[in-house]
Amino acid sequence: MKPKTMMLMVVAIGCGLAASYMTSKLLAERNAAQPEEPKVKLLVAKMRVPAWVPIKEPEKYVEEKEVPESLAPKKCLKDMSKIKDQRLIQPLSEGEYVLEDKLVNVEQAGLIAKLPPGMRAIALKVNAESLAGGFVLPGYRVDVVSTTRGNVNDSMSKIILQNMLVLAVDTISNRDNQTNSILGSTVTLAATPEEAQRLSLAAALGELRLTLRTPDDNKIVRLPSSRLEDLGKPTHDSSTGKEDEGAQAASAPPVPALPALPNDAPPPLTVVEKPQEKAPPPPPLVTHTMTILSGDYVQKAVFTLDPIDKVWTNGSLNRGADDAPPRRSPTPSPVPHPSHGDKNRGEGTDALPAPAPVRGV
Repeated sequence: MKPKTMMLMVVAIGCGLAASYMTSKLLAERNAAQPEEPKVKLLVAKMRVPAWVPIKEPEKYVEEKEVPESLAPKKCLKDMSKIKDQRLIQPLSEGEYVLEDKLVNVEQAGLIAKLPPGMRAIALKVNAESLAGGFVLPGYRVDVVSTTRGNVNDSMSKIILQNMLVLAVDTISNRDNQTNSILGSTVTLAATPEEAQRLSLAAALGELRLTLRTPDDNKIVRLPSSRLEDLGKPTHDSSTGKEDEGAQAASAPPVPALPALPNDAPPPLTVVEKPQEKAPPPPPLVTHTMTILSGDYVQKAVFTLDPIDKVWTNGSLNRGADDAPPRRSPTPSPVPHPSHGDKNRGEGTDALPAPAPVRGV
């Protein structure tokens, strides 16, 4: 190899090494001069967070995550205390940043934020008279009285719902401490679906009135419906004390007498006791008397018919001087049979069977 060529190769290698050294040195100086980028803690959702649900426990839904400050989105929340008791207008997915624009408080959410879980908001048409003079304000508790009109005997009034929460009067849902009354045309109540159905039906059938309750009164009163005949009766509210109940019981009105019957009314029914029936007398015994003549003496035999066995039983046999007939011719005559019906010789019924012959005494 020529010396000139060798010189050029050495110079080229030396320049490459010098350039490499200078580049590495420059990079090392640049890395040493640039400081490390700071990181910030941001709130991200660790599970799916539904919308409009009050966040009572922020630690249950979100967690902190460190990210470079240059990568942090704007209006991202960093403190958990800022989302406590707040609501989301849009649901959050897992790992999504919690932005300030997605949160609303009770005042910003409006009426929907005041509804308890499972409740509905229903508006009723009212006036100053049915609104307790306008002293029913948002946040108060009321009872709903329904009055239906019809005939005199059909009109009635009844408390259908008690201790109902007032959400708003007209479009005012926030109560001002300086406002003591609101004369509105509608009132919005918080009700369950079943209560909302009853309110809708009662508003269509009659008139509704609201009675104001005190904040510390949450008792449920059980009262029957009031009708026309109840207007003159004393009240029996369960809220009265025992002394009032005793006074009402002592001053109860007397029971009115029965009204007189009209002239054309039928006479009252009287109870007639049926006389006790006497037992019928036993049937008379069937007897047959047979007279037997023996010389100057007369014999009588009495036979009795047994009503059960239907047989004749032998009776008594009597003989006496008084029974002796007048003297007869010596020629004896035969004794007639009882069935021949001889009236001078025997007494009885021809239809009766002949008794057994009686032997001489």
